[in-house]
Amino acid sequence: MKKKPPVYLILLVLFVAVMALTGAGRAAAAKQEMKTIAILPFQINAAQNLDYIRNGMLRMLDSRLSWPQNVRVVPKKSVQKHLADMEGTLGNKQISTIARQTGSDFVLAGSITGLGGSFSIDVQVYDIENKRQMTFFEQSKTIDELISKTDRIAASINKMVFERETVSWEKMEQEKQAYINELKRRNPEYMMKNPQWQNTEQSPGWKIWKYLF
Repeated sequence: MKKKPPVYLILLVLFVAVMALTGAGRAAAAKQEMKTIAILPFQINAAQNLDYIRNGMLRMLDSRLSWPQNVRVVPKKSVQKHLADMEGTLGNKQISTIARQTGSDFVLAGSITGLGGSFSIDVQVYDIENKRQMTFFEQSKTIDELISKTDRIAASINKMVFERETVSWEKMEQEKQAYINELKRRNPEYMMKNPQWQNTEQSPGWKIWKYLF
């Protein structure tokens, strides 16, 4: 007659099995929660050659938006390959196509505009599944500031799109609060007469994406 395995051995086997199943469940959940974003090359609307600045901005966005177990940035070569196969200027239909071809949940597109010695950065993040988009904007007085302004845009995207607070975001919030406190100190009567004055400032928000098909 065979001896039954000790109780502690049975419990050990059950414990290992439960841990394996739990780990598999967590891995599956993490895979489902992982978001993918494709970053498209920025359009340049300026007299001077800003290709090197654009490349630096794209590298920064790639670095800042990558978030292990949460956000994956589509490799640049993959995005370029699919863009090369497209015809015509980039539009809503092409954005949808890029998202499908790269398996992306979000697509980021943007532009750099130079006018009168100053520059502006306009960025749109398209939420493909929910058919909506969010716009981000920064201004720069010099070319040298464009990279640091890109860091601010990345921090805003992390917070507004992916609900991730970064060091850069915390710094921006501190600067905003310091600005508000200074306004209160300089204009206390105006603040008291207009209690909703802080709500007049426009902030990024989701809007319906025009391309719904």
